[in-house]
Amino acid sequence: MIPLISFQDRSLNGPVMKPDEFDLAFSMKVREVVAKYDIKHPPKEMLADEATGNAVFKAGVEVLADVGLYHLNTQRVVKFTKEEILDFVRERVDNPGDVVFGKGDDEMRITYRTADSSDVPTIYSGIGGAITEEEFVPLLTAFARERNIAGLGISGGISKVGDIVPKAGTLSEIHCGLWEQKQLQKVLEDVGRPDMNLGLLCTVSTVGATMQCIDRGFRGPHNTQIGVHIIPEQKIDWDRLLLAHFCKDRGIIPWQSAMSLIGGLCRNAEDAAVGMMANVLGQMSYANGPTCSLFPTHLDGTWSTYDSIWAVSAAMRASERNICLAIGSGTCASYQWTGTFLGMLQQAVQALVYTASGFSYTWLGGASPFEVLIIKEMIEAATEMGPAKAKAMANTIMNRIDELAKQEEPRPAIATFTDVYDLKAFKPLPYYQAYLDRAREELKSLGAPLK
Repeated sequence: MIPLISFQDRSLNGPVMKPDEFDLAFSMKVREVVAKYDIKHPPKEMLADEATGNAVFKAGVEVLADVGLYHLNTQRVVKFTKEEILDFVRERVDNPGDVVFGKGDDEMRITYRTADSSDVPTIYSGIGGAITEEEFVPLLTAFARERNIAGLGISGGISKVGDIVPKAGTLSEIHCGLWEQKQLQKVLEDVGRPDMNLGLLCTVSTVGATMQCIDRGFRGPHNTQIGVHIIPEQKIDWDRLLLAHFCKDRGIIPWQSAMSLIGGLCRNAEDAAVGMMANVLGQMSYANGPTCSLFPTHLDGTWSTYDSIWAVSAAMRASERNICLAIGSGTCASYQWTGTFLGMLQQAVQALVYTASGFSYTWLGGASPFEVLIIKEMIEAATEMGPAKAKAMANTIMNRIDELAKQEEPRPAIATFTDVYDLKAFKPLPYYQAYLDRAREELKSLGAPLK
């Protein structure tokens, strides 16, 4: 493990570089290694093979060793040797990702999986985005009361409390963040799951506000993770390092997450797979966490495409075969299909492909607990059928999605959870229930073994 304190010296004394110069160096290096290791995304392919995973890992190591990380505060490059990178990778291989959250009846476990593992990935979910004060408790209650959800992957995102809007780095962030934590504790008590995992801190993001939530006793190692993830692409700041230190000091599992942008510095799926792997390795260098989420998008904000799914699969295979992290992702529809039956089919495809790629958990899925149940069944089915059959079924469903997308009109973007759910009755709105029923019937007709 690289001593965290060494990042002080590297951040202050590394090579000086302007942000645009670093971006160009990163982008050109990614292109170079994609060609060097002959990484190719076959058209309409979603599940990456073992050879691709190995190549993506080697390429990611080379990118980090050559380009490093960019410190936004000091405008210097944090440099590594290839030997340092391989050393902390070997440490994780010798100690594969395995972590327990929650307590007692609310305990949940996330552990490293391989592509053909018989272990079922952990399904924990939740809701993010801007939630109104009136909706907050019933909305989080809807997820927490669903016993098929092992824990909350993300829980919150209050838009304002009274007239106070949370603004990072100010008193309002702490005020709204503590209000949010109190309401979450009330929700857990009301549904009888007091020791349930609450996942990623949402409304608070700065060092000071994060410490306030932990020190007040609302959050701790058993029910939270703190985001230390890299700022795409390959950028850090003092807050990332301070929060990594805080996690280590308090025994809290850091939230690592790699999010490359297809169409940005990463041109395509191949670039994004390598970019995410370099992101993963970069975070491991200072946070040393046992888990990491992958979540790429396209430049226009869409995902759930052949390119984005394959990029995640390729980076997952890279980790599965070479790092042994407990890798996860969100199983989420493209924004224009969120809350529709077509979006539910997209989530089913992701559940199949990611399970067959060795992922360990999904931390965000669907627009309601009802969609999470479909995702859960598809993950369980993929575990039972194995990678080859899961791939075939995913291809069948994706082909059907291509057909239906030409016939269906995307609905307007869902503004709030109440667009699909009756929070007083705890049941779907009629049109949304029709989508759920249609998605299940469509999946069954395509051979999915849904209950």
